[in-house]
Amino acid sequence: MTMREQINGLDHIGLVVPDTEEALALWRDRLGFVVDHAEAVNDGAVLLTHLDLGNVHLQLVQPLVRPHPLYDWLDRHGPGLHHLCFAVPDVGMAWQGAGVGVPPAQPAPHQGTRGRRAVFLDPAGSGGVQLELIGS
Repeated sequence: MTMREQINGLDHIGLVVPDTEEALALWRDRLGFVVDHAEAVNDGAVLLTHLDLGNVHLQLVQPLVRPHPLYDWLDRHGPGLHHLCFAVPDVGMAWQGAGVGVPPAQPAPHQGTRGRRAVFLDPAGSGGVQLELIGS
């Protein structure tokens, strides 16, 4: 089964930011996008703030603890586009055995937003684009 056969559309676009409030000054205050929800995940290591863009969310991703791989990302790339996230009905099924045609980049799914499970795929198998799947 291909990824297209398993996905339910684009869930969000993830931007890594060093400071959520600073990023909100642009996305919320200047551009007018409404904050849908925000939550700390992974034992308070990361703050995820979702803005409603209409048919998809913009997710601001801020690392909160050091050391954290997202701080390394910021050091290498600076703030900006981090990943595209697709909604799937079952992350476990999509993740197992590279069921979407791109192998996973992590040994098991992680905690996503609003209690959903998520998994990052190996960017080496997706032309260097960081892809995430999120679902039940």
